[in-house]
Amino acid sequence: MSTINLHQHLWQLRGWRPYGWQLSLSMEMGRSLPPDFAAMTVNVPGSVQAALRANGHLPDWLLGTNSLACEWVEHRHWEFFTSITLPENFREVRFEAEQLDHSGWILVDGKIVDTFNGALTRHCFDLGGFMQPGKSHELGIVFDVTPAEQGQMGFTSRSTHFKPRFSYGWDWCPRFVPIGIGPGLRLLIDPPAMQVESVRTELSADLATGSIHLRTAAQSSSDALLLLTGPQGEKTEFRFRFEEGRSPTTIPIENPQLWWPNGEGEQPRYHVEVLSESGESLWSGDVGFKHIQWLPCMGAPDGAEPWICEVNGRPVFLQGVNWTPVSLDYLSDHRDDMHTLIGLYRDMGCNLLRVWGGAYLESQAFYQAADRAGLMVWQEFPLSSSGIDNWPPEDPSAIDRLELIATDFVRRRSHHASLLLWCGGNELQRGKESKAGIGYPADLAHPCLARLGKVVERESPGIRYLPTSASGPRFTAEETDFGKGLHHDVHGPWNISGTLDDWKRYWENDDALFRSETGMPGTMTAKQIEHYANGLCPWPPEENNLYWMLTCAWWRQWGEFQKTSEPQTLAAYCEWSRALQAEALQIAAKACKDSFPRCGGFLLWMGHDCFPCAANTAVIDITRQPKPAYDALSQVFKS
Repeated sequence: MSTINLHQHLWQLRGWRPYGWQLSLSMEMGRSLPPDFAAMTVNVPGSVQAALRANGHLPDWLLGTNSLACEWVEHRHWEFFTSITLPENFREVRFEAEQLDHSGWILVDGKIVDTFNGALTRHCFDLGGFMQPGKSHELGIVFDVTPAEQGQMGFTSRSTHFKPRFSYGWDWCPRFVPIGIGPGLRLLIDPPAMQVESVRTELSADLATGSIHLRTAAQSSSDALLLLTGPQGEKTEFRFRFEEGRSPTTIPIENPQLWWPNGEGEQPRYHVEVLSESGESLWSGDVGFKHIQWLPCMGAPDGAEPWICEVNGRPVFLQGVNWTPVSLDYLSDHRDDMHTLIGLYRDMGCNLLRVWGGAYLESQAFYQAADRAGLMVWQEFPLSSSGIDNWPPEDPSAIDRLELIATDFVRRRSHHASLLLWCGGNELQRGKESKAGIGYPADLAHPCLARLGKVVERESPGIRYLPTSASGPRFTAEETDFGKGLHHDVHGPWNISGTLDDWKRYWENDDALFRSETGMPGTMTAKQIEHYANGLCPWPPEENNLYWMLTCAWWRQWGEFQKTSEPQTLAAYCEWSRALQAEALQIAAKACKDSFPRCGGFLLWMGHDCFPCAANTAVIDITRQPKPAYDALSQVFKS
């Protein structure tokens, strides 16, 4: 087998009115129709929007209201294309793409040879019948218009495209819907007739024996080799056999070094490579060994889910942030930014990141960085609340698509030492009397969430699965209901209701077993706001101020600020907001941590910005400068 890394090829992009690329001759003019946007050189991986901005066709969408000037891109067809010369002799050509966002057509020499649909799963295309040995061919990827998905407001039960929803607009970012190609684009020439579908590790309860579990698929039985390189470079070989069809294989590892969360110990990792009998590399990656057991919180009511996380026999208070996308333009390469954020959360004292269900499966690079930093990962499947209707889809075809997505998620990431649990999605719930509304989290009685649980049970046994977060029996913790055993894993509050003394009293009496989302808004600095407003007037933050309404309408504290004796200026407003965020979050986090093991953990909503919101609940801004709340929380997390 040989591999052609298509990221190293010269790619170009051209843009068409829908289906213009399919019309070879104009009916009226009798000649070929040119594209609206002539060929331009682009980066792959990358988005159409990034290419257009680099070529002067789009403004900087982070400034002012410029994101509004980018929405037209969604209504065109966009064609990425490159030239490929194949070797003289081959039997099979397989085109693999880890992320094509969202749907469209695969072309060889201008002819459609296949289609694709779905931004969140890998795609594989057999091109052997369309390409000739030793010949040069043009490979094209044409993207259709973006689907009519819902942003933050809408109906979860009708959300069935499973394209990252945050990009259609959320309370911390405007609408900006990327189109394009993610990492992992390659041609495989004569690929082997066997593959490793998934890898995961396990550690015995006595911490003495580790296991590496492989799930393989082969057209016929054959021998194989697993090479294991230890943390100090020590090498061990294990011979095993690929059986015909799909089969499991377990490799025992005696006395492995233990992987610990940040603040609890080191993060030793073992490198695994699986080779075929002929020496072809079939899979490689780093793994680690940890043992997780979930225990009930002290004083928890009967029937409550366990929320004390015991790692390698040691109870650990789970503390961290909700991880949201690094950038609006998530298809482009943001690894440096991601590594910066991982380092900030490690230094903050976090040990857990919750990858929120309104986005996507986080990248291999993210998981590798989390493995190294000791940051455990709570990964959600692509479902989220919608405000009006928060009920997961019940349509059988939608559930089938979600099962395929979830299976691909689990197979791609289960080998990572940092993986802690899988979750069906964010804030999936109903009202007291109907599927609409909020207050009562969905559970395994829902066919969609039950199916996702079966995927985890089948593909990643031993890893915890939650149907949703908050997980119930109540969505939020109401002070009037403290002491009734109703608050297990809850979300909120995200702002102070009343005075700071009211906030302190709330947290002093809190009886929740776990806090997977709690926040408090805080602004950027006045200087940053003035810069990103890009000439728009940022003061005052009233409802008729377009800049504030586009970027952060939910998080204006204008009414509260007007009641203070502070000077009514942008600078004073920002200082007041940032100080209040820091004090409020420190009170909340400290109350939860002080009550451990009655409370199992505290996760901030949210960690960082992907857009320069003038104000929101992030504690790290778009320039990656921590707000005062970052230091306030760090004091608690490191105590």
